[in-house]
Amino acid sequence: MRIARRATGGFNLAFLDIMACGLGAIILLFMLVKDQASAPSAELEMLQADLSAARAELRELENAARDLSARNRDLQSELQSELESAEKSGAEAGGAAREIIDLAKEIARLESEKAAQRRRLEQPQTAPAGDGAEKHLLGLRVEGDFILILLDSSASMADERLVDIVRIKAQDTAAKRAAPKWQRALATVQWIMERVPEGSRYMIVEYNEKVGFVLEKWLRGGDKNARAEAQQALEKLHPHGGTNLQAALEFISARHIPLDPADITDIYVITDSLPTKGKYLLPQRFACGRSKITVSGECRRALMYSAIKSFQSNARVNTVLLPVEGDPDAAYAYWVWAASTTGTMVSPGNAWP
Repeated sequence: MRIARRATGGFNLAFLDIMACGLGAIILLFMLVKDQASAPSAELEMLQADLSAARAELRELENAARDLSARNRDLQSELQSELESAEKSGAEAGGAAREIIDLAKEIARLESEKAAQRRRLEQPQTAPAGDGAEKHLLGLRVEGDFILILLDSSASMADERLVDIVRIKAQDTAAKRAAPKWQRALATVQWIMERVPEGSRYMIVEYNEKVGFVLEKWLRGGDKNARAEAQQALEKLHPHGGTNLQAALEFISARHIPLDPADITDIYVITDSLPTKGKYLLPQRFACGRSKITVSGECRRALMYSAIKSFQSNARVNTVLLPVEGDPDAAYAYWVWAASTTGTMVSPGNAWP
């Protein structure tokens, strides 16, 4: 009798294999995901570093912006204070200028009366025979122990009319030296040199935009050889450039002259106009310091005032003002300067000297 064999369950074995493989795959996947989560990638670290650097740079920029804003506020406050101070100084200067003008007018009246009395009581003093013209003209006397002659050698010293000055500026050096008003200026220097008292000393300085000696030594009054040497040096000069009176006075104050400035007794300025170059004081610095081409009459007066204010000397100032077109304030300004030092300002006619 044959015994029947039970058939094997193939389905049950295949299912177990599939379940085992699935479980293994899940375990492997879990291990891979856990490993990647526990170890950040290098790219992520770089991104985080860049982000940190960007945040630090942003903080620095914010701090710099706050500093600039604070500095801007400080500068605006400082500028406002400067403007208010300038306006206040300008108002004070205006009041002082009016007082000076009133005082100058009173001095002019007294000087006029004094000159009239002198003309009535004295005869004009004349030079010895063969020594030239009178010793003084309209009250201009050459006196003092140490005399400094300041000769304006700017371009306007070539002629009286502006159109002629421009024409001569375009010519050569020989034509500038032969210009009519320049020859009068040199003759004026010669006139003063001839009347320096014996025993006195004198020196000549010429100035335009720059300053220099005609002869870098003191000359003795009455010495004809010294006068001839100075005349030869003067003939080498020619009018050119602008007028910087402040530079000339600073040249004296800086002791470039071989003598203490306090020992100079008399200064004779030969010029024709107010300065066009120099440094402005604070009230005028904002209004006049902008243009590099033209200088208004008001700004030229400011330059004159600035030059005189910065000059510390007890010397008596005398001015020979030669005529020029277009500068009506020069005569009064130089007269006030001369009167404040008990000096004299003269504006001679074309026939003098």
